[in-house]
Amino acid sequence: MSRSLTALLLLSGFSACVLFDDGGGRRCNFAAIAPAPVRNPTTLLCEARDTSCPPGCPCPETTADLAPPVTWGSCGSPCEALGEAQCAADPSCRIVKQASCAVSGTCTTDYIGCFPTDNAADSSVDCAFADAETCSRSNECTAFHEFEVCPFDAECARPFAMCLREGQDPGRCFEPALCPTLPPPCRPGTHAGVANGCWTGACIPEDICEAVADN
Repeated sequence: MSRSLTALLLLSGFSACVLFDDGGGRRCNFAAIAPAPVRNPTTLLCEARDTSCPPGCPCPETTADLAPPVTWGSCGSPCEALGEAQCAADPSCRIVKQASCAVSGTCTTDYIGCFPTDNAADSSVDCAFADAETCSRSNECTAFHEFEVCPFDAECARPFAMCLREGQDPGRCFEPALCPTLPPPCRPGTHAGVANGCWTGACIPEDICEAVADN
């Protein structure tokens, strides 16, 4: 005799669990649950990540059906409506800028937008050497991202490039350093930034360095 699949939607407050019976007992259909999207700090794209067993749903024996838990900020946060000055003044928000514009200084503005800080906030982050996820945990850090070319009307990823303390100028890659100090320990493929003849502490990826004029 063939097995029939039956679905049951259980509501618990604003959470829902979709159950089905495959003949071996009731199981949770995670694919039918639409979790609230969160902002990926590496790409700035919104992602729907189911990271917990919903109320009213029998949890699986393993977590193989669940995405790894994240503490990223939610998409649609009030932070996203703020200008740069307002974002800087709000401790729950963080500034994001466009890396190549900030380095070249040729854009009208390098401000991309304002996004919520990670829910696992950390005020002790060393911004200059933070990766995308660590950078997003402190509202005292500014993340610098780039744009990727993508099809018309598609939502483009904006890859993370570097992280600096809020208000810090990354400087230029090829400006001469005149200060009698050592440059920061930058990893291969990056240049130590220089502004006004001194090291800024930034490590600028080579692909976003300013253009060098031909002599």
